[in-house]
Amino acid sequence: MKQPLSFLTSFSLAGLLALASASSTAAELSATGDDGREIRLKADGSWEYTSSDRFATSEDGTRVRLKADGSWEFIGNAPVATQEQVRTEALEVTLGDIVAEYKKEKAGKNTRYQSATVFYLNVDVSRYADGLNVDLSQHDRFKVTDSRGNDYPILEVTPQLTQLQPGKEYPFSIRVDGTTEGQFAVGIKYLYLEIDKAVFHSDQNLKFSRRADEAKQKKLN
Repeated sequence: MKQPLSFLTSFSLAGLLALASASSTAAELSATGDDGREIRLKADGSWEYTSSDRFATSEDGTRVRLKADGSWEFIGNAPVATQEQVRTEALEVTLGDIVAEYKKEKAGKNTRYQSATVFYLNVDVSRYADGLNVDLSQHDRFKVTDSRGNDYPILEVTPQLTQLQPGKEYPFSIRVDGTTEGQFAVGIKYLYLEIDKAVFHSDQNLKFSRRADEAKQKKLN
C-alpha cells in the first residue's frame, strides 16, 4: 500500500518517475527516498515501497539498514561514483596508475616497436559483503576507448581470480594493445575504461576516465 510522502520526497520521486518513463527500456528501477526507504519504480509509471526498513550512511561511509523492529545492521558501502572510483555496497574499485609500456624487438635487420597500456585497479571488498564469484576471463566484458573513439583490444586481465573474500583488497591489471601516442594520437584527451556489471555483480557497468597526458611512460628495454 502506498503511503503519504513528505514534500521533499514527493519532489524527488517526481523527478525519478519522469526519468523512468523517459527510459527506452521497460526495466524496473530502484531508488532510495529522502526518508531513507527503498522504492521500486515500475515500468508503468507507478511506484511502491519495497519494505518498511530505512537506510542511512554512517560517518565512515558504511551503509546501514534500520529495521522496522528497532534493530539495525551494517550491509556494505554507501554507493559512490567518480571518474576514478566506483563504490557499490559490496566493493570499492579504484583506478590506480595508467602506464604506457614500450618495447623494441629485433626482426632481422629491422627494429620493431611494440606498445601497450596497462590500467591498474584496486578492488576492496566490504567486510559486510558476501564473497564474490568473479569471471575475469571474458575480455569482451572490459572495454577501453579514448576521446577520439578509438578502441584498444584487451590483451590480458591479471590475476585470473575466481573468488573475492570479504574484507580483503585485490590488485588487478588490465593490459590493452597500443597507447595514445603516435601518428593517430592527435587530439586524444581522455582514456576511458568500462567494466561490465557481470564481472563484479554490480547493478551497473563500472566506468572510469582519466586524462591521457596523465598516463605514465615505461620503457621495457
